[in-house]
Amino acid sequence: MLIAIVFGMSALMGYYSVETPVLLHLFYIPVVVTGSLQGQYRARLMALLCVLSSLIIFVPYLNEESVNEIPLMTLFAFLLWASMLVLIAIIVGSLSDGRRIAMAKLTEAHKKDVLTDALTEVANRRAYEFELTRRIAEWNRNGTTLSLILLDIDYFKNFNDRYGHQAGDAVLRAVADVLKTTIRETDLVARYGGEEFAVVLSDTSIERTKEVAERIRSLIESARFPFNGLILQLTVSAGFAQIRAGEDTTAFVQRADAALYSSKESGRNCIHFHDGSTCQLFGNGIATEITGKFRGEKPIRKAADPYTDETTGLPSQKVFLEELRRRAAERNRYGTKLSLAIIEFVDGTAQDIHARKSLLATISKLASSVLRDSDLIARYNANCLGILLPATDLQNTLMPMMRLCKNAAAYSDVKYAWLNFAVSIGTAEVLADEHPGTALQRVEAALKSANSAGGGCVHFHNGHECRTAEGSRFPQSI
Repeated sequence: MLIAIVFGMSALMGYYSVETPVLLHLFYIPVVVTGSLQGQYRARLMALLCVLSSLIIFVPYLNEESVNEIPLMTLFAFLLWASMLVLIAIIVGSLSDGRRIAMAKLTEAHKKDVLTDALTEVANRRAYEFELTRRIAEWNRNGTTLSLILLDIDYFKNFNDRYGHQAGDAVLRAVADVLKTTIRETDLVARYGGEEFAVVLSDTSIERTKEVAERIRSLIESARFPFNGLILQLTVSAGFAQIRAGEDTTAFVQRADAALYSSKESGRNCIHFHDGSTCQLFGNGIATEITGKFRGEKPIRKAADPYTDETTGLPSQKVFLEELRRRAAERNRYGTKLSLAIIEFVDGTAQDIHARKSLLATISKLASSVLRDSDLIARYNANCLGILLPATDLQNTLMPMMRLCKNAAAYSDVKYAWLNFAVSIGTAEVLADEHPGTALQRVEAALKSANSAGGGCVHFHNGHECRTAEGSRFPQSI
């Protein structure tokens, strides 16, 4: 369109036999527009076209009688105009190129931020979900097989509590590096959750998927990760599934997740495959808690850890009580808010130890999904989990507890489809100068009140009495 405008302007000037160069300034318009939209290269071409087209003003002087009659000022003005036109094309085009390059870099950086986990530099949860949806659509369209491996670092939370988050970050990056070097470029590695990773394998048989999962497990088990003079050793649990005909994304992921939890229940550092009805074990090793040791020393395996619950991998009651005393002292010293809660589950599966472990893991997972990273979840006793919420008042504690209660009532387990349960939650805010033992007694009283009301609800103690959180009842058949 701009080229057509240039030719139109030239034809108009030739038709009227324009002798003054003033109208040449109209050619700035297509040159500036071209430079702004198309960059320096096309702007220079447009400037050249404009200069050649504008030569039409010299047509009246081309006969033999008048060729020497071209006014010197007209020729000088034309040459000055042509030089300025080319210079403007270069300047505007360069600015446009710089802006487009900067925008391209910004777009690429934004795309990387949106789809890449900043810590491990593998795909994040959003990229994982996008890729999984795309691959399932490909499976439905072309029948291309699809497998999903979910991995979880064993005892990671306990390791974080012992060595600090910087060491935990180093472990996450190291595991991500192992995964990236193990799979093909056409596959996807993603950080699925805090210490969970997902591997999406396209056009891969079940046997090949087993080989990949076992290679990942054995490589991580045999690897040693240096950090600040320590040599860190760790293991992972894994579960995978291959998509089946007529299966949607939710059911597919739930089967892989059920296989992962079967590996955790079986002692960790092993792999389970969900075949559509049951979880099958293969590729098991000796479960190893993440340990750190000085160079040259042999690893020391502790028989028992008083700070970690063996069943769930969560901090023990000892950790919970010590942290409560520390946080309560901070609350009295600095006036910061502090709340705590106890979650108790009621179920009819007490005789099934595997179902009970799965139930504990499920409640822990549901609790983690509604809490912040700074909150503490610990095993309080056989049927209870304790939660500590620093810098949180009672009102802001009730909201996540009500969401947890609702999510627990609606939860359905793929592996234990017959498993029904309800949770009762008691909570309270630690008052000024209150002894932590007194605050804990108030929470236990609120929990007892919730159980007396039939369970499936949240009760809180306001310092005087136990009351029901409005709208917190979410009944579930037991």
